[in-house]
Amino acid sequence: MKKAISFLFLVFLGYGAQAQVTVKPGVRAGLNLATLTGGYENNANTKADFYVGGFVGIKLASFYTLQPEISYTRQGANYDNSNIGYPAYPGYQEPEDDLSIQYLSLAVMNKFTIVDGFHGIVGPSLDFRLSDNLEDNDFYGDGLMDFDFALNGGLGYTLPMGLTFEARYKLGLVDIFGDIYEDDYYYEDDNYDFVLNSVFQLGVTYTFK
Repeated sequence: MKKAISFLFLVFLGYGAQAQVTVKPGVRAGLNLATLTGGYENNANTKADFYVGGFVGIKLASFYTLQPEISYTRQGANYDNSNIGYPAYPGYQEPEDDLSIQYLSLAVMNKFTIVDGFHGIVGPSLDFRLSDNLEDNDFYGDGLMDFDFALNGGLGYTLPMGLTFEARYKLGLVDIFGDIYEDDYYYEDDNYDFVLNSVFQLGVTYTFK
């Protein structure tokens, strides 16, 4: 096993030696189509918002680029609770109201060239909650979790001028209402699932030459 890992590492270094390592900064922005999965009697609908940020592309091989990113991203969900008479879901405020959560997202993405112009991208992100519109009270406790850990993946196409069109899916892995229901009976209810961020992102990036 150790020999196999060493061999793959040497192969990777060989590709890196053939391709000149380059470092190029860039910016990214686009549309978030966000919602929340799970919960108790979930009434969450998709909420349109945006993200904006920057990145550094570190090309280590002809087919591979390591891409650290920092982004401001607005997520959450829209709610339609007009058919029920009680707050059956965390985040309920008013019928047809929305929950808005703003995060500072730090990601380490791995970008793989598929064919000329097309690439796949995958990697984790650590999101720190900046603010939200959920008011603290006896029912909601101290509010939402202060962080989220997410997995990201997607596809993109880059034009020769450095402009890229990209589509990603981002799935949070932390129950964002964990502090509220940590000792609540909902966790013992078979109808309750962890409440996770779920976001489709459609956007553009520009890499500076």
